Parts: sequence; C-alpha cells; structure tokens
Amino acid sequence: MRPSRALLLPVAALAGVLAALRWSPIGRYAVEGPSMEPAYRDGDRVMVNRLAYLRQPPAVGDVVVLRDPERHGRYLLKRIAQAPDHEDPGPARLYVLGDNAAESRDSRQFDTVARRTIIGRACLRY
Repeated sequence: MRPSRALLLPVAALAGVLAALRWSPIGRYAVEGPSMEPAYRDGDRVMVNRLAYLRQPPAVGDVVVLRDPERHGRYLLKRIAQAPDHEDPGPARLYVLGDNAAESRDSRQFDTVARRTIIGRACLRY
C-alpha cells in the first residue's frame, strides 16, 4: 500500500520546519539559576545569535551562551570579562563571569574558555 500524498505533504512540511529550527541562526535557551541576576533571572528565555561572531570576535561586555566546560551537554549564560587582543596569533581564550558573583560558577572556578565553546551572543530576553 502506497502512502497517500495527503499524508506525505504534511509530514514533509513538518520535517522541513523542524530542520529549519534546528539549523536556524537563532537559538533559544532557558536561563537556569541566579548567576546573571539582575539582568537575567532564573526561568527567563534568551534568543541567541549563532552567527554573531563569524565576522567579528567576541568583545568584552557581550553576554554569550557557551558550552559548559565541566558538564557535558549543559550550557551557561555569561558575560565576557576579558578577551584576547585581535592581533594575538595564539588560541582565543575568553574569561567569562556571571553578573551575580556570589552565585556564579564561571572563569573564577574553571579558568578561561576556548572561543569555540561560544554558541552565540544573547540578543533578546523574553
């Protein structure tokens, strides 16, 4: 028995939408914990521009989502506190901090992070 066109078209459309969301230049992440208070609170959602650093490097003051260097499959929302000089030929390492120092696990605990761990720049809180 052949699947009907009436079934194939919606399934193909759904697959296309899911693929577009997966590879979209905009990602969505949930804020977990108080480390970025008061700017970002536990439970806030953040849209992240994954293409923000294709043409320019991360800058001091940028709020970014990055892969947690200590917990596989987890993500962190942090502010870049120190970035290498643009002329530095070495590997790019960034010093990231939470706005709420008393409640943040950041570069003070796990040292600098590689630029490749940065997912993108936070562009909208909702």
